[in-house]
Amino acid sequence: MTDHPPPLPSRTRFAVLKVCYLLAVTAAVFVVPAVEATRPARWWVVPGLLLLQAAILIGCGVEGRDLLRPLGRLKWLFVVLLACYAFLPGEDERAVAVWRAIPIAGWTWWVNLGGLALAALMCLQILTVLLASAVVRLTGPGTDLVVGLRFLGLPKLFVYPLDLVLAHLGGARCPRARGGGGGRGRRGVGGGRAAAETLAPGFFSVLRGLTRGDVAAFTTAIQKALDDARRQVEENAGEPLDPQFANDAAVIAGVGLVMVGFKMLKLLPGVPIASGHKTLLLFPLYLLAARRTHTRWGGTAAGSVMGVVGFLQGDGRFGVLDILKHVTPGLLIDLTKPVVERLPERAWVYGVLGLLAGVARLTTELAVLCLLGTRAEVYIILGVKLVPTLLAGALGGVVAVAVLRVFPNDPDQPPNESDGQPKSAVELVAVTHQHENAKENG
Repeated sequence: MTDHPPPLPSRTRFAVLKVCYLLAVTAAVFVVPAVEATRPARWWVVPGLLLLQAAILIGCGVEGRDLLRPLGRLKWLFVVLLACYAFLPGEDERAVAVWRAIPIAGWTWWVNLGGLALAALMCLQILTVLLASAVVRLTGPGTDLVVGLRFLGLPKLFVYPLDLVLAHLGGARCPRARGGGGGRGRRGVGGGRAAAETLAPGFFSVLRGLTRGDVAAFTTAIQKALDDARRQVEENAGEPLDPQFANDAAVIAGVGLVMVGFKMLKLLPGVPIASGHKTLLLFPLYLLAARRTHTRWGGTAAGSVMGVVGFLQGDGRFGVLDILKHVTPGLLIDLTKPVVERLPERAWVYGVLGLLAGVARLTTELAVLCLLGTRAEVYIILGVKLVPTLLAGALGGVVAVAVLRVFPNDPDQPPNESDGQPKSAVELVAVTHQHENAKENG
């Protein structure tokens, strides 16, 4: 007689359904207007799905101002979209050019109503994805995305560190990998922001130290997070863990904790010209996760942890799509790791890699614009973010050399002691250059 697998707990089934629902809504929002066969139904499907998300959230007790909050975060993108399609000559076959003379502020403006309607539809598409993400995040325990993704087969190297980070931030913990279903924890991750701020005492102090060329505060914060994560792995392991996996999980969780702490502190919120400033500190952390783990995908896992926790905290502007901008820099660093390890450990090498990682940080915006199929002029909004992000990524290369000098490449080798070691980035880079020159001359 065939044994049937035990039924899933109701919470797990609900979490899986919510993840599938989010994927289905996102696919419908972007596919229906793009495919010629379904395009005539776009004005029924997209607004209908938007109203459905709003009704679900209101029915679950979400306030109206929380529904309108995404408008504030995306106002500049919406302004650029509406302006480009309303006032520039039409070049999109999906928009029928219907020009009308409209008096605005004493001037007569020719407005393309067809282009304006298409831009408005694009804005509705983005808002629908945002509200669908909010449905997953704000209804239920708050960590349904984690439970659903885990059931759908995400690797243990991602789920285990994510569980540790959520537990540290005060959020609900997903069930253990050995499987029985249960998993006790607290509801939601609402206390995570306060916990992260206490975890990263150091964004402004670290930033002040970096302006003086001192990386001691930064490396101290990293070491503390790594020690906490390693201790947490040892205390919470309900089953024997492979030593290499335990090390990798602790490193990814520790780096993820520092990333989340820095990410949640807002230096200049709402100012688009300062959007990439945290890449200065995040880039060395991606490198550290890639270099201090035995797995090939340490940077990707650390970025995934930060992206999911940021989504659960309501961080970002594009809902679930914002996870991409955290994953892709780590993926880039993991893929280039074999090449970079063969190059000299110089600031210019990591500066170039930081530039590429800065470009990868714009993946979310690029993906949204590509899915919408916008005209070329709209991509100017990427240029506004590109300059500070590239600058921060290049400067992060100098910081990365200093950090990697303290934390060796060998995952099994303990970090270098700070006593008797140079503590400024300039001194650390100089020492690294001396070692490289000695190798070349030897």
